[in-house]
Amino acid sequence: MASQVQRAIPGDGFDGWQNYWNLWWLKIALVDRIQNPYVTDLLYHPTGVGLYFHTLNPFNGLATMPVQLAAGLLPAYHAVVWISWVLGGYGTYLLTLWWLRRSRAAGWQVHLPALLSGVIFTFAPFHMAHLLGHMQVMSLEWIPFYVLALLRAMERSRRGRPWLRDGLLAGFFLVLTGLCDWYFVLYLFFFTGLALLWQWGSFPRRAPALLAPAVVAGGFFAVVLSPVLLPMVQEALHYSFMVRPSSDLYILSASLMDFLVPNRLHPLWRDVAPAWIGNQIAPLSERTISLGYVPLLLAATAAMGQRRRAGFWLVVAVFFLLLAMGPALHLGNITWADVPVEAQAGQSVPGWTPFAVLNRLVPFMRISRSVSRYALMVQMAVSVLAGIGLAGWLARHSPGWGRALVGVLVAAILFEFWVAPFPMSPPDTPAFYARLAQMPDDGAVLNLPMNYDRPGYLLYQTVHGRPLTVAYISRDDPRTLTERVPVLQHFRHLGPDILDVDPARVGETVLHDLEVAWVVLDRYKMPGGDERTYTEALAGAIFAGRAPFYSDERLTVYQVMPPAAPQPYLLLGPLNWGPLQGGDAPFRALGDGPAGLMGRHLPAQASVHVRYRTLPGVGAVVYTPDETEMVARLPAAPDGAEVTIPLASTGSTGEAGVVFQAEQADAVFVEEIRLVAP
Repeated sequence: MASQVQRAIPGDGFDGWQNYWNLWWLKIALVDRIQNPYVTDLLYHPTGVGLYFHTLNPFNGLATMPVQLAAGLLPAYHAVVWISWVLGGYGTYLLTLWWLRRSRAAGWQVHLPALLSGVIFTFAPFHMAHLLGHMQVMSLEWIPFYVLALLRAMERSRRGRPWLRDGLLAGFFLVLTGLCDWYFVLYLFFFTGLALLWQWGSFPRRAPALLAPAVVAGGFFAVVLSPVLLPMVQEALHYSFMVRPSSDLYILSASLMDFLVPNRLHPLWRDVAPAWIGNQIAPLSERTISLGYVPLLLAATAAMGQRRRAGFWLVVAVFFLLLAMGPALHLGNITWADVPVEAQAGQSVPGWTPFAVLNRLVPFMRISRSVSRYALMVQMAVSVLAGIGLAGWLARHSPGWGRALVGVLVAAILFEFWVAPFPMSPPDTPAFYARLAQMPDDGAVLNLPMNYDRPGYLLYQTVHGRPLTVAYISRDDPRTLTERVPVLQHFRHLGPDILDVDPARVGETVLHDLEVAWVVLDRYKMPGGDERTYTEALAGAIFAGRAPFYSDERLTVYQVMPPAAPQPYLLLGPLNWGPLQGGDAPFRALGDGPAGLMGRHLPAQASVHVRYRTLPGVGAVVYTPDETEMVARLPAAPDGAEVTIPLASTGSTGEAGVVFQAEQADAVFVEEIRLVAP
């Protein structure tokens, strides 16, 4: 990997480019612009988008900023990897060393087991699997530091000794954890609860002393990160776009066998391992959570021979293993047949597993989706247990024999966890983007195809530096224009939406209104089918009779010009329009709240023709854009109905609209909206 520092990033070249962009954006925001990095106008232009629920992991951008400024983005990405692997192993070494020394052990008999624990944790398949592209997940290095500081503060407080320094250190490491991945903060919240319950069960009279360090750590975390936490809480209370479908919780859960099969990334069986027993439907990175047979053997030795020293970590391992198995416990395979029909339809499914119960009770826990990642905490507990088990062995043997044994065990563990050669992804940025960076205009780029979001477009932006009309972020925000505006809707769904419009006729007007200057078709990203034929045909129709600005074997680039006569069109409001459903007969459901409809470049006295259907006994009311006057009523129509509604002016020239308010959420289904001009 060292030879690739200036040529490629480790991983599969998908999510990795998203995190590559994160590093670039941190530098743009904090050095070039001096602005809040959690909001950007470079994605989803012209509305921009918030990045509070995006995997920004700003710690990595800040920590490697000097590398980026001195040597560029590729070395900075590799610096993140080195920081994670070195500190992750070192933190686990310190944690295990402290735990073993609590029993007054010392010398090589504790240092070598602690070293082994660090090796297990940092080279674990979980860690290596997320090197495929999940920078925020591979940045697990602060977890053992937090655990160590918290446990040490709790013990010192229980004994009546000064603990505030360790409590504040725990809060500091929790802040660093939050600046890497919010998932990990949730894991440490649960870990803290387990530690408190364990200590309280052992020392019930010392409960206030045990609680104080956790309160200080949590308070420090909340105060320092309040500029980020408060906007996140506010958005989570008002919107639900950050909550993924409930089906993800089943798809991305772990089977018990995923912990027990050999490392799926090992070069000896990498080609056949994906078909091994376990989760059959999750991505490889989410089910590569093997604990390793040598670590499990050592952990079992600790469990059987040193129960007092190992008991807490056994509880931690079992608790997080149950969480990683998600809303339904599976011992063998997980297939699509195991995903409840209700979950596939986006409905929540009651359950009584530990994960299902906590998912209902813990605020904002439903925002997380990759359930199998709780395996990280299982791996940490097993790593410490392995150190405890080895320490027990070494206590009974001579130094020479003990050091030889440790050497053999480390070699065996590294063999189990071996992943070389690891896939590498060089940047595939077409040369045109360097040319585009020199163009004098500052318009946005619309990359096609856009039937789903591709992180490669983020990579290209790090070269041309222009705003993107569509982009790839961790949680799609409905307030952007991707799903709301004709033409973008057509490219997104490779077909019509509920807005009945000729996309070729209004295409250049829409693109110009969105400040798009360049439309780039990339044939390498649309190998065939409708993805290619529809995208190329619609782009050709929009720019009919005009030669491309640039063309080669991969790219076709059109330049957007101001339309001679802007065409009227409609667009959906930012909230409460459900996702497009229905396939060949598309429809959108009205949600729980006002759903706006706006028109641009409209003639006077324009109206819209609406075709809809409802559940029995449910209708909708239509208001003016300011929601002060009723314009029309949509009566209940289980068999469907059509109605023409006048558009009300917004006060701006050529703009008018209405607002729909359903009497019941997800009970009014709009099938078509067509502009009617006098």
